[in-house]
Amino acid sequence: MGKFIHTPPPWQNETETRLRELLSSYNEDIIKFECKGNKRAGVRARTLLLELHHLCKKRRKEILQKKKSMVMYEHPSWEAYEKGEGR
Repeated sequence: MGKFIHTPPPWQNETETRLRELLSSYNEDIIKFECKGNKRAGVRARTLLLELHHLCKKRRKEILQKKKSMVMYEHPSWEAYEKGEGR
């Protein structure tokens, strides 16, 4: 059997991948802190949250930029409707 090769979806870019990695690490550390009382894991969790904050801001800007670059599709029949030739 061959090895499974994970191919990310086309919308998943570098920032999105990093966000998912950080969230996974955060989940591990916060469990260690909350359940096991590991203080160092709490420090790592706080550090990860700060990095997540910055990445979330970056991702929001990317999404907004893509939204602005999208062109709204207008069906050709609307032109006739606006001219009064429709119904």
